Amino acid sequence: MLKLMIVDDEAIIVKGLQHVIRRMKTPFTDIVGISDSVEALRMAAEFKPDLLITDIQMPELSGLDLIQSVSEKKAASKFIILTGYETFDYARKAIRLQVADYLLKPVDPQELSGLLNRLSMEIVEERSRLQAATDTEEPPEDQDSNHNIRRFKDFIHGNYMRDISLEDVADYLNLHPSYVCSLLKRETHQTFVQYLRGFRIDKGKKLLRELPNLPLEQVAKAIGFRSQAHFYKVFKQESGVTPGDYRNMRD
Repeated sequence: MLKLMIVDDEAIIVKGLQHVIRRMKTPFTDIVGISDSVEALRMAAEFKPDLLITDIQMPELSGLDLIQSVSEKKAASKFIILTGYETFDYARKAIRLQVADYLLKPVDPQELSGLLNRLSMEIVEERSRLQAATDTEEPPEDQDSNHNIRRFKDFIHGNYMRDISLEDVADYLNLHPSYVCSLLKRETHQTFVQYLRGFRIDKGKKLLRELPNLPLEQVAKAIGFRSQAHFYKVFKQESGVTPGDYRNMRD
């Protein structure tokens, strides 16, 4: 589940965007809207949206000032600005402030849908990279484990979302592929393919639980599968159920 906050001093625009986005069934399932930018700043600190959409020109606190303050508080990870043609220059300045993108009023639903899907994938991938970095941290009792196995896991945990091969890992470790295979079998009792597939499926399960509206095609892409069909096949082999059934089984 991803969180979205919409801020515009025109309440009718806020309500309209909320209605349109909910009908789109995007991964942004927790949506709040507010027409007071000062109150939005306070609420963002509590709500911590994954994405904040804000108008630029608002009384008391402008959209750009709101973005700057929310960024400083680390209360949101991505931003979209709403703008009219007459404020397009301000929009360009906002892009330089690392705003993810902008939308021109009146908002085109198709453009909005594409943008939300793209940003949701970016958020998911960033979460995965952060989790991967956490996963590579080993407890004290594992510090004396095989150096090459630790490096192997580091590589997989940081690159599983890419199309990687045994040769890629061997190059990273500066070892012969056959040696990597024997090392893995001895230390993990798994082959390269088994370890990589198992790790990817674990990440896929996490996405299925946390983002129930994320299309399976995007789940597959986020964890390194070339196609939804291949993801479906491997998931069922590893888990005994289909991705859809697993998602429906969640509490």
